[in-house]
Amino acid sequence: MVEPLAVGCVPRDSVFDPSVRDTVYSIDDLATIDHRSFFAENYITQGMRQLLTESFSRLEGKSQNAPGAYLLSQSMGGGKTHNLLALGLLALHPAYRQPVMGDFYQPSPMGRVRVATFSGRRNAPFGIWGEIAQQIKRREVFNHLYSPLQAPGDDDWINLLEGEPTLIMLDELPPYFNTAQAVEVGATTLDVITTAAIANLLVAVTSGKLSNVCVVLTDLRGSAYAMGSERLSGALQDLEQEANRSVQRIDPVRLNSDEFYSILKTRLFRELPLEAPIEEVADAYARAVDEAKRLDLTTASPQQLRVEILTAYPFHPGLRDLYARFRENQGFQQTRALIRIMRMVVAHLWNSGDADKRYLIGAHDLDLHDADLLNEIHQINRSLENAVAHDIAEENGGSVAEQIDAADSKDAQDAARLIFMSSLSTAVNPTIGLTRSEIVGYLAAPARDLSALTKALDRLQTDAWYLHATHDGRLLFKNVENLNAKLESYAKGISVEDRLRELRKRLETLFAPKVRDCYQTVAALPALDEVQLTDDRITLIVMRPQVGAQEEMRRFHDAQQFKNRVLFLTARAQEFQPVLDRMAYVRAIDAIIGEFQTQGTRESDPQLQDARETRTKQEANFFQAVREAFHTVWYPTRRELAEVELRPEYVANDYGGEQQIKTALVDVFKFRPDVESEGLRQAVETRLWLSGTKEMRWAEITSRAAQDPSWDWHHPRALDDLKQDLTRRDQWRDLGNGFLQRGPFPRPATSVSVQVLSRDPTTGKARLRITPRHATLARIEEDGPATTYSAVLDAWELETDEVKLSFIGEDSTGEHETGEPVSWTNTIDVKHRLFQDGSQRRCELKAIPAGEIRYTVDGASPTTSGQRYDEPFVVPDGTRFVLALAAKDGVQSVVERFEVPAGRGGGVVVNSKLPATWRRTFKHDATSETFTFLDQLARHRAVPAGFTLTGMKDQHYWEFGTDDGTAKDSAEVRKLADYLMGLFPGRNITLEVHALQFTRGQDLLDLVAEMKTSLRDGEVRQEA
Repeated sequence: MVEPLAVGCVPRDSVFDPSVRDTVYSIDDLATIDHRSFFAENYITQGMRQLLTESFSRLEGKSQNAPGAYLLSQSMGGGKTHNLLALGLLALHPAYRQPVMGDFYQPSPMGRVRVATFSGRRNAPFGIWGEIAQQIKRREVFNHLYSPLQAPGDDDWINLLEGEPTLIMLDELPPYFNTAQAVEVGATTLDVITTAAIANLLVAVTSGKLSNVCVVLTDLRGSAYAMGSERLSGALQDLEQEANRSVQRIDPVRLNSDEFYSILKTRLFRELPLEAPIEEVADAYARAVDEAKRLDLTTASPQQLRVEILTAYPFHPGLRDLYARFRENQGFQQTRALIRIMRMVVAHLWNSGDADKRYLIGAHDLDLHDADLLNEIHQINRSLENAVAHDIAEENGGSVAEQIDAADSKDAQDAARLIFMSSLSTAVNPTIGLTRSEIVGYLAAPARDLSALTKALDRLQTDAWYLHATHDGRLLFKNVENLNAKLESYAKGISVEDRLRELRKRLETLFAPKVRDCYQTVAALPALDEVQLTDDRITLIVMRPQVGAQEEMRRFHDAQQFKNRVLFLTARAQEFQPVLDRMAYVRAIDAIIGEFQTQGTRESDPQLQDARETRTKQEANFFQAVREAFHTVWYPTRRELAEVELRPEYVANDYGGEQQIKTALVDVFKFRPDVESEGLRQAVETRLWLSGTKEMRWAEITSRAAQDPSWDWHHPRALDDLKQDLTRRDQWRDLGNGFLQRGPFPRPATSVSVQVLSRDPTTGKARLRITPRHATLARIEEDGPATTYSAVLDAWELETDEVKLSFIGEDSTGEHETGEPVSWTNTIDVKHRLFQDGSQRRCELKAIPAGEIRYTVDGASPTTSGQRYDEPFVVPDGTRFVLALAAKDGVQSVVERFEVPAGRGGGVVVNSKLPATWRRTFKHDATSETFTFLDQLARHRAVPAGFTLTGMKDQHYWEFGTDDGTAKDSAEVRKLADYLMGLFPGRNITLEVHALQFTRGQDLLDLVAEMKTSLRDGEVRQEA
């Protein structure tokens, strides 16, 4: 038999006394407090044990190492003052030390301790130090500090306190500091002097000269008096720096531990039952939760609950968790307020007789009709007054929860009060609300009907005005009405025509082709005579269910030329109406959200957030209705339209209509997302290519694919990709007039490719790589075209300074005919040098590697008017530039332009307006150097030519390169470098560039200036 609360639990008389309930002690009341009653209801927490042990060890002189200064640090109402009172009462009443502390500390036979207290809500005309001096009856010691008011130094404190054991307790200092900021004392303010006084007191106490003096302070973190706390913290920090030791912090109460329950038990109950009845209660609750778990109503652990009840009894373990949610609310007095609330809860349970029916005291046992209790709750969070009045507890029993409950039921009210308690937090990013699983886990109890509880929850969620659900399923009360009523009204007002119009848009969105590989366009609920099919797009038609719709669909398909470019999605008429209804709700909630936005409502507004959550639910309902209605796809086959059922799935309100249709068509082998190239080639050549023909128009092939209903669907680019791939592999050939020719083709003739690996600009000597194509050997000829009688190359790489070479490939197996010879021509450059010859200036020209040079000095073209160069010539006075070109064996250089400096000086002259080429080799062997150089090139619009980009790591490398005649924009080279870095992290990136090209000579000059280098003769080439 499970015992109810009233059998084994006896509340203290003070629980039923409202005057005791409202009593809040201050340390100024120390002399008047009944210490017997105080310790009768006192529970010694771990923090209090530490405070008493270390304080009395210090006062009795047992420990020279005890710090002597303690800071009780916890939020408002966190038990700090209660701990001070316990310490002070034991200091004043020696007879109670052994009964109170005997279990953890053996006090010495020390008599009454000298005690000085100060509460920050008092005035002190001579400062805190004057108040302390007066209380210990030594006011005269500080006479020299009262006028003008000065802070005592540490020596002053030592003179005042030495001798007798002394306990100093300073409580709630922040309000005092807050007031002291406005009190001027000479050139400063009282709060500054007080900070110094307290800092000096702490230094004195921890100096070792006051071994039997103890100071205990409290702070109020998070209170309205933050400035005072900051200055007090500053004093403590100064103390740490000056005394090289810290004030010891003590947390009076650990509210996240079992001390929570122990304090309540001690303060509220005179007697509690033995272990056996408690175990019976724990077992009964475990069985109730186990039943709820078996019914899949909760995920709570029965065994965990049993263990927690053994510790928490007579309180439900959920009480601590819910209390923890709002204990950090601004102004909430934590332990003090909790005890006041639970006094009223216990008093109500026993006065009302509910203690005869209840087995544990839960968070939902609040009597919200009690004005005093309701006022306490309002101190926690006043914003939910309307929620209480309308949904939870109304004076005449007219709240939603009270109306849901029958005369003999409390399920809806218990659930509402529980959810209400979980909704009280006003902290930043709080945990508020409970899931249905958590609610059932909290409320499951012996003899509670779980079925009735879940039904009550359902009705509460439907009928309550202020109950909201979060995106993760938590139920909570807010201070705004929910949207159910408004949503219903708006939805009913939307006409059928408007619903259809909106549904068309929604269906086109739900089935919109995003990947576009299976179908490319959507027509939702159209008139079929308005749909136009084309050969390059597959159209999905979403049909409106009506009489004769299927026959109309077949007639439409039979009349089309491109029968393989359409598919249909259909629904049954009886399932279509719910789609329209759900559509109305989605449009209604969109209209409500639109109103919020028009009014300028902030995104953080609770009503707008609730509307968005509701929209998500309504959209999910709409998706569900569409899924249940539109589930048959009709697609073309060789004989007729065939059907397949969809297997719709959606995640996070992403309907994914396109993917559903693709999956269904893949299952029936109509759509092939991955097409193997060889298989597609064979299908095209056997089914789309006219038999017996080698050539065919490509447009006709694609048109036949659109017309043949038996042709499988694939990516719309698949045929074009196949064409590109096969022409690249020479299995098909593009004849250039829209026609294709299919193979097999005759074997290609031999050929040779010539690659310039490098070229020395000073000698003209090039390093070539020769690669035979369809050949087993290559022949070379220096004089004229190569023939099959020319010399055979004995290596695939060679160096040459010839101006022209000819190569021919030869296949010794005879499989490939010998092709035409391939000519390679070197680049001819013209170099120049200006020098002084007596009073004359001469110009020396040189063709590299060889060639006849012609030049002019008057700006005329050297091609038509040039003089033949035989030896250095005299440059006439006034000549601005020399034009020159060289030629050999039909190979001709570009016309070079050499600027002539004014006067008799030499040096390289660059025309800032003409294009220029800087022929110099740049090598950068470190990654950072490479990228810095590329940045320089980009800034000055320099285009590298003949570059090699290498990524190296250990013995492995990757390399990109071009010949000297190929130039790439620096941005493209940078992309290659970035690609190498991404492909092989950690590799060293090197760069070698043989020349830089500029569209303006000025860019070259700017780069030279940035690089802090100079140009050398023959490096720069500018064309005329």
